[in-house]
Amino acid sequence: MRKSISIAFVIAITIFMSHLNVFTVYSLTPCEEATNLLTPCLRYLWAPPEAKPSPECCSGLDKVNKGVKTYDDRHDMCICLSSEAAITSADQYKFDNLPKLCNVALFAPVGPKFDCST
Repeated sequence: MRKSISIAFVIAITIFMSHLNVFTVYSLTPCEEATNLLTPCLRYLWAPPEAKPSPECCSGLDKVNKGVKTYDDRHDMCICLSSEAAITSADQYKFDNLPKLCNVALFAPVGPKFDCST
């Protein structure tokens, strides 16, 4: 009898906890995820003009680009990356060349001075 009461109690607690969302897993926002994927690109952006982006940078750029599917995605990612670009203080030339050097047809131009409203 005690064993069945204990099992019932454990089941009741499990059901109660699941309704409280105690076990919710928090994920990164798309902007945070993109920023993490593009962190390897900082070396290229701060390097001398003749530098090339690393394979990790290009892979991250490709993953971010593939995650942008709708107009809203493009707009949100443009705002995210443009604001991040402004923080890096790299020149626009580096930003313009990154997709070409990585062989990625980027969803939109990105850089500290790009207008995302278009």
